[in-house]
This record gives sequence, structure tokens and C-alpha cells, in this order.
Amino acid sequence: MEIETAVSLSAVVRHILLRFIGVKPMSFLTREKLATFGIEVLVVVSGILIAFQVDEWREDRQRSRDLDAALIRLAEETASNLRHCELVVPVNADHAGYVLTVVRALKEGYLGDADIESFDAGLIRVGYVTGAPYSDTVAEEMIATGLLKDLENAELRNRVAELPVWIEGARSWENDSRGSLRAAVAEVAKSVDLEYRGELPAVEVIDGPPTGFEEDISVDYVLEELAANRTLKNVFIEAGDTHLDMLRNQRHVCRKFEEIQSSLTEMNSH
Repeated sequence: MEIETAVSLSAVVRHILLRFIGVKPMSFLTREKLATFGIEVLVVVSGILIAFQVDEWREDRQRSRDLDAALIRLAEETASNLRHCELVVPVNADHAGYVLTVVRALKEGYLGDADIESFDAGLIRVGYVTGAPYSDTVAEEMIATGLLKDLENAELRNRVAELPVWIEGARSWENDSRGSLRAAVAEVAKSVDLEYRGELPAVEVIDGPPTGFEEDISVDYVLEELAANRTLKNVFIEAGDTHLDMLRNQRHVCRKFEEIQSSLTEMNSH
């Protein structure tokens, strides 16, 4: 639109000049001719400026609509991410608790009747890290299109800008955690008799809470022998730290979603 307007301006000015070039020099310099020429140029320039302002107003209005639509989608995506948090964080808290039960029992060489079920679950779940399919599509779109710069709320703008980094960090943590826990899984396999009566999901592909697969696994061990296994004990201590770090990282990312949701709610209330 701006290019077409500029071309029109050039054509009109050229037309006005041609009108006066063909006039005799003396008549061309008359006050009447100069006034007419000035008025025509002023009208054309004014029209072009108005056209530019109308175009800019249209673009601003469209950009405002795009920003509003993006914020609606951001709210929906944030709500979806928080639902994943509500599902995954408690499961990983269980993982960490079970593994820490094993760590404590191996250190003390004692396992109370109330802890047997948790101990067995810890031996089975030590290699499991439950991931969540967090999404940052809207944030990345707002950054790529420049819409994020139009967001007046500086607090929300900064949080959205940081979100892809936090989510990528969470994914890296999940992958690193799975990798560091393989040693624990291998050591458990050497020391504990695990009988699988069903299909056990692969450690690397569990992206949701366990669905009762432990019911198909029997665990047979002698606590005294496990407690005397120094390698197993050290591996479980490291595994416990890994699970706790993973849990803290996921909770931190989920707090970022909560902050974004809070900022969006505050914006809508004004």
C-alpha cells in the first residue's frame, strides 16, 4: 500500500511539473501559477500523509488483534501445561520418596514392615523419570513475530521471553536424569531378582505416570545382602540426589507457568 501511494505521489507531481514546464517562463513565474502549483502539491502531499496514517492505523489495529489472539492462546497453553504439572509432579515426588526409602534402608540395614512396599517400589522405579509434554509454541511464535515487543506488561513480557529456555532446560534435565540413572538400573538388576510377568515399559519412553505395571513385577532380595553391597548403596545415594534434583527442576518450571497464568489473570481483571 505504501509503495502504491509513493508511486501515485510521484506520478501526480510529475504531472503537475509537466503542466508548468510547457508554459512560457514569464507566465510560469507568475504569482497565480506559483500559488496554484503550491496548492496542488500541498493537496497531494496531504493526501499521501493521510493515506500513510490510515495504513499505519490499520496495521496497528491488526497487530493489536493478533496480540489479543496470541494472549488467549497463551492462556490456553499455560492452563494445559499446568494440568501436566498437576499430573507429573506428584508422580515424580513418589519416585523420589520410594528411592529415598531404599537409600535409608541400605544405610541403616533395617526395613520396617510399613516401608516394605515403598522399598520394593524404589527398586523398581529407580530408573524412571516421568516427563511432561510441556509446550511453548505460543511463546516462540510471539518472540519470532515480534508480538512480544508490543506487550506493555513488562513482567509478563519477560516471563514469556524466558519460557522457552526454562522448558528446554526441563527437557534436558529429564534426558540427563534418565541417562544418569541407567547405572542404578544395571546395579539393581545384578543384586535383585526381578521377575517380570508382564511387559515393562522402557525407561526412556515413560512420559506419564506408571499405570500399575508394578503389579506384574515380583521383587526378591535379602536386605542384609543389599545393605552390604557398597556399590549398590552408593549408586542409590546418587540416584536419590538425581530424583530430588529432577523434582526441584520440574517444580521450578511449573512455578513459571503459574506466574504467567497469574500475570494473564491480572491483565484481564483491569
